Amino acid sequence: MSLVAAHRIGAHILPPDGKRLSDEDAEGFWFSPSLDGARALNDAEVSLLQRSRIELMQKPTRPLHSAGIHKNLMIVSTDFAALAEKMAPGCHQFVPLSDVWFYKAKEPSQGCYLAALIMDYAPTVDLEKSRIMRTYLPHLDKTSIRLSATYPVQRVVHTETASGRSLWADEVTGTIFCTGEFRKQAQSLSGTLGLDFGLCTEV
Repeated sequence: MSLVAAHRIGAHILPPDGKRLSDEDAEGFWFSPSLDGARALNDAEVSLLQRSRIELMQKPTRPLHSAGIHKNLMIVSTDFAALAEKMAPGCHQFVPLSDVWFYKAKEPSQGCYLAALIMDYAPTVDLEKSRIMRTYLPHLDKTSIRLSATYPVQRVVHTETASGRSLWADEVTGTIFCTGEFRKQAQSLSGTLGLDFGLCTEV
């Protein structure tokens, strides 16, 4: 199995109406499995996501199939979404997006991208053996848990988790993983995939 990551820093989900996250009345999108549990987005979260401004560090290459990742939420093309659904039917929640901005773009990429929430959750990461970062968020009174990107990278995962799966998320950290077959199919899409595939230590 491989860890799935974006070429560039993940998607930044900013409050609607041009507000900043530091504004007192800003609506911030904070969803992640370690904060909210392994589940789908509720109606209020879907509404907020559709109204939020999505800023990407990617340049607007066409076609670009994965434009960014936020926890286990991927900003993807319709072709990538179709592939993910074909290989794992019913394991994703798709949200159309209209306010997606590429790096230094002068206008949004309307109708080109959607958010794909990976909902096939499984206990993949060995939290004791992997390098983990825990961040306390005082405004939520919760602690976010994620795999550390600090080198040397230490990603220890349970091999049996990949059985019967293609693209899924760790139920605690939200880290996305895929099998070799999914990686092969994704890399065959015409255009720029926009993903990196990281090595893991399987136990």
